[in-house]
Amino acid sequence: MNVLGPLISFDFKKFFIFIRRQDDFKFLLDSLKTISNALHGLLLLKEKDFQDSSIRAKLDDRDNNFEIDISTFIDSALSRTRCRITLDRVFIDHPTQPELLTDPHDIDDAVINYFQTSVPIKSSPPDHISALPERWFSAYCPMDDVDSSIYNSLLDPPTLEKWLSTVSSMPNDKAPGPSMITYEMLKHLGSNTSALVLILVHSCLRTADILDLWRQAMVFPIPKPHEWKCQLKNTRPITLLEVIRKSLVKLFYNRLASILASNEVLKRGNFAGLFGGSCRDPIVIHWSNEGLPGKFHIPDSPIICFRF
Repeated sequence: MNVLGPLISFDFKKFFIFIRRQDDFKFLLDSLKTISNALHGLLLLKEKDFQDSSIRAKLDDRDNNFEIDISTFIDSALSRTRCRITLDRVFIDHPTQPELLTDPHDIDDAVINYFQTSVPIKSSPPDHISALPERWFSAYCPMDDVDSSIYNSLLDPPTLEKWLSTVSSMPNDKAPGPSMITYEMLKHLGSNTSALVLILVHSCLRTADILDLWRQAMVFPIPKPHEWKCQLKNTRPITLLEVIRKSLVKLFYNRLASILASNEVLKRGNFAGLFGGSCRDPIVIHWSNEGLPGKFHIPDSPIICFRF
């Protein structure tokens, strides 16, 4: 049915001439009702077109994300949503003296105290490998069948091209550390500034140490997958580190992973996180030790492990 027909075929000029001459109020109401129905039908058609175009756009975005952003694709396919909390109040669930904090200073103190004590450090780290317990001393001792000289190039100063390549491989749209420097800022630095940052990187590798400011971080509470209830125990912390420090660690990891893989330092199923590695062998070994269900079949094709 063409809902626009009455509106298109309506002669507004004759309508107003007739009203002027006849002053027929009933005709006016009927005509306005006809116009209203036509406009309502047009509105429904526009809403349907907008809904269809929105669905098509979302489907196209999901298809594109499957190619370029697999993490976003999985979130969309599983209908995952990002929950947020507002730290404008904190409920202290004390067994005898429960308290609701609303003062910003009290909330800050409660948050700091909670995350400093929620995971207590039971002991200080050992100063040397020889101070480790026997169980871990044997695990961290240098391997006799590995030549230590393969690590000589691990702390060599990188070239500017290698550093820029590492920076360009870092993800965008990530929260910055305390300095508020983002990956996008590093990627758009000029040549002179990038050279100055490289000098800082060279100094860190030469001294095998990092800046004291890089040891600082920002901790944000994010909600666990259940109701917030203004209780800090229903949150988990996320730590935001400096992006230059993280880029340096990525550079170091790429070097170490290449050395471990090319020299076959890690044997059997201990190389799943290296280039060309697979999670298949560790999974099969684990299943073999735990015992598989009687009808469970391990496929011959490789098990693919997505790393996000």
